[in-house]
Amino acid sequence: MRRRFGLRGLAGAGVAAMVAATLAACGGSSGGGSAGGAAAAGTPVKLMIIAPTGTPGTNYPEMVAAARAAVRGVNARGGISGHPVELEHCNEKNDPAAAKKCAQQAVDDKVLAVVAEVSGSGGIMPILQNAGIPSIGSSGVSADGSELSSPISYVISPLTFYPAVCPSLLAKAGAGRIGLVGYDLSASDRLITMAEGGGKAVNHPIDPKIRIPITTSDFTPAISQLTRSGADGAVLVVFDQAAYAVIGKAGQQIRTCHAGGTLSPKYLATLGPAADKLVIATAFPELSQAAQFPEVARMVRELEAEQAAGDPDAAPALRTTTTTTGAWLSVQIAEKVGSQVSGELTAKNLLAQLGRTKHLDLGGIVPPLDLTATTPIPGAERIFNTTLRGARWDSASKSFVPLGTETYDGLAILRRAAS
Repeated sequence: MRRRFGLRGLAGAGVAAMVAATLAACGGSSGGGSAGGAAAAGTPVKLMIIAPTGTPGTNYPEMVAAARAAVRGVNARGGISGHPVELEHCNEKNDPAAAKKCAQQAVDDKVLAVVAEVSGSGGIMPILQNAGIPSIGSSGVSADGSELSSPISYVISPLTFYPAVCPSLLAKAGAGRIGLVGYDLSASDRLITMAEGGGKAVNHPIDPKIRIPITTSDFTPAISQLTRSGADGAVLVVFDQAAYAVIGKAGQQIRTCHAGGTLSPKYLATLGPAADKLVIATAFPELSQAAQFPEVARMVRELEAEQAAGDPDAAPALRTTTTTTGAWLSVQIAEKVGSQVSGELTAKNLLAQLGRTKHLDLGGIVPPLDLTATTPIPGAERIFNTTLRGARWDSASKSFVPLGTETYDGLAILRRAAS
C-alpha cells in the first residue's frame, strides 16, 4: 500500500498560527526479544515501535525492520551503557482502540522509550505522557496533533515545512514562475500560507493559486490555467491520486513539488517520463548517497545484516529515505542519549536526559539537534529538526536522486519571509 507519511500533521499543526508565531518570535505485539547477538551483560531494556502492518490500509513494515536492524547494531556495540536492548513491535492496525492498547502495553512493559511511532488515530501520546515514557521520532501524523505538542515527544522529521521549502526547490530546478494547486479546504489554507512565505523568501511570489474541490477528477483545467499564466512550476497541496494526476498532466510543461514520503515510486513509475519534472522536499539524504554519508552507509549495512538474519522487510525494495531512515535514526537517538544517563537507565531518566541534550550529532544525516529548543509554533512545538533537502524523480532509474547538496531550513525561510 502506498505511504502517506507526515501529512496529517501538516494540516493539524495550524500553519497560519505557525507563521504568525514565527513573525513574533524572530492489538497485540509481534517480534520482540533481542534483535542481535547481545554482547552487553546488564539488565535488558526495552524499546517499542508502534506502527501498522498487514492491514488493508497504509502499512510500515520497513520501519519495523529498520528499528530491528538498528537495535541489532546497538547490541553488537554492547547495548546502551551495557544494557542489551530488546525491541517490541505493537501493531496498531490503523485502529484507534488498538493504538491506545499499544500505548498501554508500552506502559505495562516498562519500555525505555517508544521509537518511530506512526499512528494516524491519536491517543497514544497522552498515555505515554502520564507514564513519563519518551516518544522518539514519531511521524507527527496523529489526528489529535499530540505528537507535535506533547512534552514527551521528540519529532525529527521536518516534513511539516515542505510547502515553505518547495519554492526554493522549484527555483533551483529551473522554474521561473511558480504557482500552486491546492484543495479548497481550510487545511489547505494553512499549507498555502507556508508556500506563500516560501515564495516570498526567494522572490518567487506564488501566482496563480488554483483551488480545486477535493472531489475533482479532471485536472486538465488546472494545468491549463497554470500554463496560460506562464507558470512553469507548482507547489502541490493535493494528495494521493490527485497528486499523481496533477504530476502526470503537468508532464514536461510544469515542474511540480511535493513532500518526500508521500508519493510511491511504484505509482510514479507508471507515469513514465511525465514525472521527471517532479521535485520533493525530503527529510534525510537519499539512500543512494551512502558514499557521502557514512551513517547512511552504516544504516544500510545494518539493514543488510537484518535481512541476512531472515527479515524480509529489510529488503532493499521496501526501504525508503523517509520511513526507513527515520525509524533507524530514532533508535540512534535512544542509544546516544541513553548512554549519557547518569544513574539507573529508566524511561523517566531518559526523558530528563533528552530534555538536557544539546548538539546531538547524528553523523550529518540531520544537523546537530538541540533537544532543549522547541519551535515557536503553537501546536507544533516538538519538531526538533527543521532542515530539509531536495530530490528529483528519475524515471530511468525509477527512483529519487539528489537535487544538489544544499539544505533548506524551513523555519529560517519563514523567518526571512517575515522580515
